[in-house]
Amino acid sequence: MSQKLPYGLDHHGIRFRTVPTNGINLNVAEAGGGPLIFLLHGFPECWASWGPQIKFLVDRGYRVVAPEMRGYGDSDAPKDVAAYDTVELAADVIGLLDAYDQQQGVIIGHDWGCIVAWYTAWLHPERIKGVGGLSIPWFGRGQTDTLSALKRQMGNNYFYIIDFQNAAAHEALNRDIPLSLEKILTGQFDLLQQGGGDAGLLERITLPEKRPDYMPQDFLDYIVSRYQRHGFEPPLNWYRNFERTWQRTAAQKDNTITVPAMYLTGSKDWTHRYAESIGLDMHHQCSDLRLCAVTKAGHWIGQEMPEWVNDKIAEFLASIGH
Repeated sequence: MSQKLPYGLDHHGIRFRTVPTNGINLNVAEAGGGPLIFLLHGFPECWASWGPQIKFLVDRGYRVVAPEMRGYGDSDAPKDVAAYDTVELAADVIGLLDAYDQQQGVIIGHDWGCIVAWYTAWLHPERIKGVGGLSIPWFGRGQTDTLSALKRQMGNNYFYIIDFQNAAAHEALNRDIPLSLEKILTGQFDLLQQGGGDAGLLERITLPEKRPDYMPQDFLDYIVSRYQRHGFEPPLNWYRNFERTWQRTAAQKDNTITVPAMYLTGSKDWTHRYAESIGLDMHHQCSDLRLCAVTKAGHWIGQEMPEWVNDKIAEFLASIGH
């Protein structure tokens, strides 16, 4: 990996290593020394999406571990769709903790990485010292699986998660990977206000006249490199296991996250608006919610509002004595 890293990360001693976990190998970026913090990226992201947080945490004396998650970058991407259910993704994280000799780890996730972080804390609470979630609240297991619920709620309207069930979705994203990434990461698109019709995700996104400063060109160039090996099919397989995950967690009696938790989100994020619309209260979802905060931002909160996010992470880490 000789390619120039975004966010000035070349100056922070990034090291890459291959870590066996849960029957696969993950490519992991790590930096710094001291207490460990695991940062889990989402879709369509990469380990370097955490660049502003990596710099901050390393400068504060932490050792940061940011894996390329299953199906991404130089990590393994099993062919079987069922290999991407969230129970398996959480087991990948537990295997990482084992590989780094962490009896109890601190994990912070964004977007899908956030969902994985919540599931890891829910299914393996004894292994988690603290869990942080950015941009996706903990919805719990629910009375039905997420996909079935969304299909019922959205009716005939377009919704990307429903669209992502189809092979045509990853085929469309793979046609022009740089454009697909730029559209999703920088484009303007109201997920909750889409009508029906045959248009796919990319056709519904408008690129802004000026790219937002928090998605710099060096980051967009770098993230494209992370999709050259596997493309978009493995990442979309994460979305194709809602029913399987729901079935595999049927034995769980309680939906509550019991470990010390932090939740950060943006007021303009569709997930925040959606959670408000259904009356979701994170204080009810988590029995030890140390920090819950909203800022005026969209979905890519760690990049858009890095100082705010970093301050909150520091506050949370202090609250758990890490």
